[in-house]
Amino acid sequence: MRLYDPFNSLVRLQEEIERAFERPFGLGPAVGISGRGAFPPVNVFQGQDGYVARFEVPGLGSDDVSVEAHGRSLTVSGKREPLAPAKGSLHRRETWSGDFSRSFQFPEDADPSRARAECRHGVLTVHVPLREEARPRRIEIRTHQEEK
Repeated sequence: MRLYDPFNSLVRLQEEIERAFERPFGLGPAVGISGRGAFPPVNVFQGQDGYVARFEVPGLGSDDVSVEAHGRSLTVSGKREPLAPAKGSLHRRETWSGDFSRSFQFPEDADPSRARAECRHGVLTVHVPLREEARPRRIEIRTHQEEK
């Protein structure tokens, strides 16, 4: 008889959650680490005109971060230098430093080649518009009298 082990159930649940975060939007192959502990942390959401990705990059400016588009993928990379005091020694360090890179594959209606980015107050915001053919367009309705 096999006994129920709640610890193993929690481990399996955590593995399933991590596997779900490896596939942004539930599409395509896994594109790297996601979720808690990944740097920079990001929120991606769909807006009316496309997608918006907001990366938390405190202490970094536009010269420290690179944004590149490759097909349907967008890659954000850079380097975060360690913050060390000019004099004295480090007693405790809780901030992460070093090279980083995160890639995301967007759905087919997105056009990463036309993305634009801005970095303000420690937040890098990348706007990825919809492809022109994927955008809704208004169709003019003509009356029968206008056709004469």
